Amino acid sequence: MRRNNKQLTTQFILLGLLLIGVVYAILQANLQINGTAKIQANTWDIHFDNIVVNENSVSIGTGDSPATIDPNNNCKVDFEVTLSLPGDFYEFTIDVVNAGTIDGMIGEINKTLIVNNEPVDNPPDYLDYTVIYSDGVEIESNHKITSGATETYLVRLEFKKDIEELPTATTISTSLTPQYIQADTTAIRIPHLYLYDVLKNAAIDGSNLAKEYTDDHKDSFTNNGTEKIYHWYASSDNEANIIKEKWNVIFGGFCWQMYRTTDTGGVRILYAGIPNEGACNTNGSIGRANFNDSSFLPYVGYMYNINQGLKTYKEEQAATDSIFGSDVSYSEGLYRLTNTSTSIGNRYHYTCNNNTGTCNVVRYYYIDNYYVELSNGKKIDQALHDTLYADNVNQTDSVIKAFVDAWYQNNMTSYTSKLEDTIFCNDRRISNLGGWNPNGGGISYGEIKFVNLSGSFRSLDCANETDQFSISNPKAQLTFPVGLMTAPEIRLINNTKLFIYNDYVHLMSPYHFNTWGGAVCFVGNNGGLCGTLMISAKREVRPVVSLKPDTIYISGDGSKDNPYIIK
Repeated sequence: MRRNNKQLTTQFILLGLLLIGVVYAILQANLQINGTAKIQANTWDIHFDNIVVNENSVSIGTGDSPATIDPNNNCKVDFEVTLSLPGDFYEFTIDVVNAGTIDGMIGEINKTLIVNNEPVDNPPDYLDYTVIYSDGVEIESNHKITSGATETYLVRLEFKKDIEELPTATTISTSLTPQYIQADTTAIRIPHLYLYDVLKNAAIDGSNLAKEYTDDHKDSFTNNGTEKIYHWYASSDNEANIIKEKWNVIFGGFCWQMYRTTDTGGVRILYAGIPNEGACNTNGSIGRANFNDSSFLPYVGYMYNINQGLKTYKEEQAATDSIFGSDVSYSEGLYRLTNTSTSIGNRYHYTCNNNTGTCNVVRYYYIDNYYVELSNGKKIDQALHDTLYADNVNQTDSVIKAFVDAWYQNNMTSYTSKLEDTIFCNDRRISNLGGWNPNGGGISYGEIKFVNLSGSFRSLDCANETDQFSISNPKAQLTFPVGLMTAPEIRLINNTKLFIYNDYVHLMSPYHFNTWGGAVCFVGNNGGLCGTLMISAKREVRPVVSLKPDTIYISGDGSKDNPYIIK
C-alpha cells in the first residue's frame, strides 16, 4: 500500500453559534402610561472548554494541527489530521460549558460533509464520523443545558478497518454547528447518567431506601433552590447494609459516599478514603484533629471572634456579703444592680461581688460558682448575641476548618470547577438558655442547649446568615467549597451505623455548653450521635463536598466493588 494514495486528510470545524434577534417597536398615542420595570442582570455564556485527545489517536503530522479552540472564538474548534491506514482514528472529548446564569438548549443542528470539494449527504463507506455526548447519548435539538452545567461531546473520525476497497487520497471537511438558544418549557434534560437521579429513583421505586425531604431548606447562599431534596433512609440495619452497596462514588481520586441531594440539584458526598484497585471498601478519614483548642463558648463556631462578646469565664464563689440583682443599669462607666437580693437564685444572676451593688465590671453567674465578666455596659443577652451571632463573629478559622482547608488545598483544588458553592451549616441557634436566662434561668444546671441537642431536630434550614458557611457569604466565607456533615443530615438518614468509623467523627453541629465547656456533635464508634464530646478532643475528620447539578457518572452501580465513577 502506498501512503500517498491511501490516506485521508480530514479537516473538521465544530461551531457553537448564538443567534439573537432584537426587534424594536415604537408606540405613540395621546395616552400616558407610567411604570417601572426592573431587569435583573443576567449573563449568557455557553462555550467550549477542555479538549482531551484520546492518547491512542493518530499522531499529528507535518501540516496537520490538533483540535484547538479558536483563540478569537471560544465557540469554535478546528483540527486537521491525516488517517493513513485502516484502523487509524482521531478522537477527543470537549466540554460545552454553560457559565452564564440563563438555561440554554440546543436549537437547530447543522451538519455538513464535503469529500474532495463535493458536498455529500452521508460519510463515505470507509469513514466513521461520530459526534455524540461522551456517554453515548445522541446530540439532538431541544436538549437542555442548565446554568452552571457542563456537557461533554465526544468527536471521533475513523478510517474503517473492515473496508473492501481502499480509497484514493481523499480530503474530507466536516462541520457540526449546534445552535444554543435560551431554554423554554419544552426543553428536556439530556438522558445522561445523572448522579442526582440515583437518589431520586431510589425515592420513587418503592424500595423505601430513600425519601424526599419536604420541610424548609437552604443549600445555597445566593439562590432559593427549587429542586427536590432526596436522601437515603434506613429503617433497619439490614436496609443500612443495602444502602452501603448503593452510595459509593469515586471522585478526584478518592472514595466518597453520596448521602443526599441539594435543593439546587447537586449531590452532597462524604469522604470515605482511598480506593483500593478501583474498590471503595473503606470508611476512612483524612486524619485526626480537635474542633478547636479551647472549650469556651465562642469555639463552638466553625469560625469565631474571640474579641467579641463573652471573654472571661471563672470558677469562684462571690464574696460572702455580696448582693445580687435580677438586672443592671449602666451609666458613667458603672454598673448598678437593680431589684436586688442578698442571695443568688433563679432570677438573681448579676453581682458586683460586693455589698454596694456598683462596679465597672459585673459578674454574671450562670451555674453554681461559674461566672462570666461583663464590661462596657453589656448585659448577658447582648454578650451572648455578640459571641454567637454578630455580623463579624466569623474572624478566625477553627482548628478543624484549617485542617480541612489544608487537606483540600493539597488534594482537591483541580476539581473545584466540578463542585457547587453550597452552604455548610454551623447552626449555633440556642434552644434553651438554662442559667444564661436572666429572667428565671436556674443556676443548679446552667447548660446552654443548642438546637442540635434535640434528637428530633432534622431541619436543613440554616436560619442564621452567620452560620451559613459558603464561598458566597461575606459574613461566613469559606476559602474552599468544603465542610463537614451535620447532625440533622444524619438524623434524616435514620441510621448512624451507616457512618460508623473506628473512632468518633466530628460533625459541624454545636451541641451544648456547660461547666465542662463547649461540645459539638459527633458520630460515635458505637453508633451514638452527639453528646458530651468536648471541642478540644482530637477525633477523626471526614470532609464533605457537593457535586454540581447535572453531574454525570460514566460507569459503576454504587457498590463498594463497583463505585460510580464521576466523569
